[in-house]
Amino acid sequence: MLFTLVLTLAFQSPAQEMMGYAPGNYAGITGSFLNPSSILDSKVYLDINIIGLHLNVDNNYVYLKSDEYSFKRFLTPGAEFPEHIDEITGESRNYYDNYNADLKTAYSSIRIMGPSAMLSMGRHAFGLSTSYRIMASGNDLPFDLTKFALEGLDFYPQQRINYINNIDFRAAALGAAEIAATWSTVVYRRNRQHLAGGITIKGLFANGGGYGYGDNIDYLVPNSDTVRVFDLNGHLGLSLPLDYENNDITLKDRLFRGSGVGFDIGFTYHKKLKGYSAKAYSAICEVPYADYHYRLGVALIDIGRVNFKKDVLNMELENASMQWNNVRDYGFDNVNSAFRTLSYQFTGDSTQLIKQDQISVSLPTALSVQFDYRINDRFFVNASIVRPVILAEATLIRPSHIAITPRFETHYLEFAMPFTLYNDKYPRLGLSARFHKVIIGTDKLGGFFGMKDFTGLDFYFMVKLQFFKGKCGRFNKRFGCSNLEYLQRY
Repeated sequence: MLFTLVLTLAFQSPAQEMMGYAPGNYAGITGSFLNPSSILDSKVYLDINIIGLHLNVDNNYVYLKSDEYSFKRFLTPGAEFPEHIDEITGESRNYYDNYNADLKTAYSSIRIMGPSAMLSMGRHAFGLSTSYRIMASGNDLPFDLTKFALEGLDFYPQQRINYINNIDFRAAALGAAEIAATWSTVVYRRNRQHLAGGITIKGLFANGGGYGYGDNIDYLVPNSDTVRVFDLNGHLGLSLPLDYENNDITLKDRLFRGSGVGFDIGFTYHKKLKGYSAKAYSAICEVPYADYHYRLGVALIDIGRVNFKKDVLNMELENASMQWNNVRDYGFDNVNSAFRTLSYQFTGDSTQLIKQDQISVSLPTALSVQFDYRINDRFFVNASIVRPVILAEATLIRPSHIAITPRFETHYLEFAMPFTLYNDKYPRLGLSARFHKVIIGTDKLGGFFGMKDFTGLDFYFMVKLQFFKGKCGRFNKRFGCSNLEYLQRY
């Protein structure tokens, strides 16, 4: 089928927002992932990320049962998962699937965080970050297509049924290096009111990407060897680090196949405990942190796309139909043979539908809203919402989140426990901890302990160097920081 390749990529790519750590006052450069304006009023004036990793994979289709699941199997070489006999097909398998009429979704993301830093300088803050991101998503996928993508045409209960899906469904994947520059500044402040604005500009350099989307498919699978498509509107595009004739990896010959630009923009309003002061300080480190009653942030994140001009294959179908007999006789040994076969089956010409035009894959754009309330000097509670914003047909789609997170924080110790409603439907509990230079956490604690059926995993860690506002240490040997009032300029 036309979308099988991208559907499989979305559901099986190895891999959501670090809700336990990113909204906190010590998040530093990491907080810019949710809102670029957050770095201005962080409790650290200098934050250096040495290395970090965020791994997230989740779906509402395939899973492992909680009573058969053990996280340590993922860490054991050659580990075998329990198998069972499928009640429908009678075949042995080590996974289960939610085989029902619900639309299926999947999202996988790996972010490897390289050297990054932010510096707050009073009215302005600057950040620079590097990372490598691998993302895949599938949204509103018809259950019958996902079943055929997973099981193949041999799944006899779906044979001899005319499926008519008049919905928009899509899948996409992208792997890209990212270099991002962030700037945040004071937009307005008076008395206890403080408004900061920020923007992040991202340069994207992609190794590969692909997408498939459609707005309807009317088809029938009479048997394991025949497919009839009565009506199909869809588009498939690829630019992969492969030799399309033999599927050999070609990263050594050409590292990047596409490039693009993305950006985030956001604002944060603070209601401070004390009125604004215009006093100047002799060093950046001397500027004290100003506590707030509450803060409210709003941001649009991951606006942009990657354009591919190299190794591009794409195919567009409009009101297409065909009958494909003897499917099993066709072996898709490589990418070119798959495209040529599809073109031949729909038109009788193996090249007519194949194009090598430029394609684009859009980033998982989202609206991010954060509200943080200060209970006292150490205890806070945060409410955050992340909603996907779809700006293009060929796009990654970020899952929606609603999270409530109580948080305890000091300079060298922090704990947070986010309670998240994932995709507006699935509740989950997380845990995050910061021990001086090391941050470790998950937004899905049950993925480690088998509290529920295993549908995915979320995990992150970072190693950082952080320097706190109002504490100069060895950076101000002349005056020290025991009494900053004596260093103020009038």
